Amino acid sequence: MEKNALRDGRQKSLEYSIKDGAAFSIMTGFGEQYFTPLAIELGASNMEIGLLASLPPFIASLPQLFTSRVTAQLKSRRKLILVAVLLQVLTWFPLAAIPLFDGSNAVLLLIFFVSLYFMFGQFANPTWNSLMGDLVNEEARGRFFGMRNKLTGAVAFVSIFLAGYMLSLFSKETVLYGFSFIFLVALVARIISWRYLSLMEDPPMKEEGAVAFSFTQYLKRLRKTNYGRFALYYGLMNFSVYIAAPFFAVYMLRDLHFTYFEYTIATAAMSLTTFLAMTYWGNLADRYGNKKIISLCGTSLAVIPLIWLFSSDLVSVILVQILAGLVWSGFNLSAINMVYDNVRPENRTRVFAYHNILTASAIFIGAIAGAVIAGTNAGYGIFYSGLEMLFLISGILRLMTSVLFLPQIKERRTVEPISEKDFFIKYSGTGPAIGLTYRAVTGLHKSIRHIRKTDNR
Repeated sequence: MEKNALRDGRQKSLEYSIKDGAAFSIMTGFGEQYFTPLAIELGASNMEIGLLASLPPFIASLPQLFTSRVTAQLKSRRKLILVAVLLQVLTWFPLAAIPLFDGSNAVLLLIFFVSLYFMFGQFANPTWNSLMGDLVNEEARGRFFGMRNKLTGAVAFVSIFLAGYMLSLFSKETVLYGFSFIFLVALVARIISWRYLSLMEDPPMKEEGAVAFSFTQYLKRLRKTNYGRFALYYGLMNFSVYIAAPFFAVYMLRDLHFTYFEYTIATAAMSLTTFLAMTYWGNLADRYGNKKIISLCGTSLAVIPLIWLFSSDLVSVILVQILAGLVWSGFNLSAINMVYDNVRPENRTRVFAYHNILTASAIFIGAIAGAVIAGTNAGYGIFYSGLEMLFLISGILRLMTSVLFLPQIKERRTVEPISEKDFFIKYSGTGPAIGLTYRAVTGLHKSIRHIRKTDNR
């Protein structure tokens, strides 16, 4: 009887988690997705765009050093999550007021309050991951998160589209009022999200066997464990990605002169593909493991910024966004599952906090490097603008990161046996670029191995 009650309680909590995720997606669709377009409308420079994309996540990651300690003192993960989310709700009031602020410091105010927004949201993130890790059975993790992400992705798609359509109803002179309106919608959505989070159960934390270790100790052990090698790969991949990532919106709105509605269509295309692909990747992750999907999608990420070099109209941009959504959905789903698979439950809160700090630091350095490169020259030879140089550099670095690190990462779960080569061949049909990327990567990896052997002689 007690076991049935516990099972029913967890099932309801997972249902509330899905509803929380849907409300959260409305918030991001109406709010977070439009931070950069608002900055562009306010006249932000490339450096300010880089800071907006990288500084808030970096600042937000630092308080996570104390997340596990605060969670232990409260003896309740749900309490910490609810307080942090409520504080995040409050940040939407000044964010909605910034578009109405008539002053030269509007962009700096935007960066400041976006930093607070991310700080409160990210402070609860390791604890939320720990909670969900206990609520979801290991053998069904891929299916559950695939299904949850598919639903939240669908809501995000609709939200992004509606927000962009609402902005298109405003004239050039009044569009800032439109930003204030969609940010208020985001505020209401986060309140609804907070309500569903408050209804979730908080199973007793698994503290027995937990090991207290500092961030410095965490860094020293990265090369010695399977999780550590994955964390290094994930951090360096984010560095490579964020050299270009903050500037795709700038490229569309400034260089290609997209309207807000065209920008919305391009953004929504990626969101639509992401949620349609989630269940597909989730089932494959449960069956074959997460490492093979990360290898497939991680190497394919190198192709995306290179295709941007040949995308100068709405149709071509939509096509590259569809490919990006397909690849990123598999990569992100399997990346978080890799942490779950390689970290003991009692250490997850601390490890997720350190993992987020490492990732945010890589994002910060990458985005600032991209801003500096973009600001040194308006154009480079054959390139239309300096931003295209960022796309090329990002693609090359993504490829190098995957070639060097992926062979060092192993699958920890017992899964259906299939060689990585056969997996690539069987599932590279998810996109021609993926198959081409695999052939390029394996060829390059063999060349590097040959060079190393030659050097050792």
